[in-house]
Amino acid sequence: MGSIWRGIRWIGMSVLLASCSHAPPASAPLAPQTPALEQLYQQGRVAFREGRYEEAATQFNRVVATDPEHVKARLNWAAALSYANKPTEAIVQCQNVLARDPTSAEAYYQWGAVLVRAGKHQEAMEKFDQAIALKPLNELLRDEPTLQQSLEAYLKRQRRQALDSEVIRPKSDASRGDGARRPDTPIPR
Repeated sequence: MGSIWRGIRWIGMSVLLASCSHAPPASAPLAPQTPALEQLYQQGRVAFREGRYEEAATQFNRVVATDPEHVKARLNWAAALSYANKPTEAIVQCQNVLARDPTSAEAYYQWGAVLVRAGKHQEAMEKFDQAIALKPLNELLRDEPTLQQSLEAYLKRQRRQALDSEVIRPKSDASRGDGARRPDTPIPR
């Protein structure tokens, strides 16, 4: 009778071990250019679009840790860090892209966008100029729709700031119609 129970226990353990060996562990490492990595990248994009910037930054960080050559993830990571009020870390990611590819107009553009959010508009314009020198603006925006949205938002803010900064100028004395003369105008003869 004891040998029957041992046999049943052995079969049960074998079945259990066999079922466990086919399921990947929950913390299985990601590999470059795999569907799992692409899914993680897409999850980061969704989190970013929904305004969950810290979560997006974490997702993009994991993608880049697995595949350091994933340029879009690195640039999206920079954007997420920027929106999470970490401009220094965001700029580092742009610089990392440029270290690998000094002709990346998208990296210069993203760097400029980070600087805009940090309130460094003059420096941002220099980065935007570098981006446009490498790739015409219409191509840059066509290839990267999120950059277009970012630029449109920036231009809208700039227009609003320009309108807010306009000062209502008082009308000149001559237009008041009260006959008063400004002291610096000569008396007609």
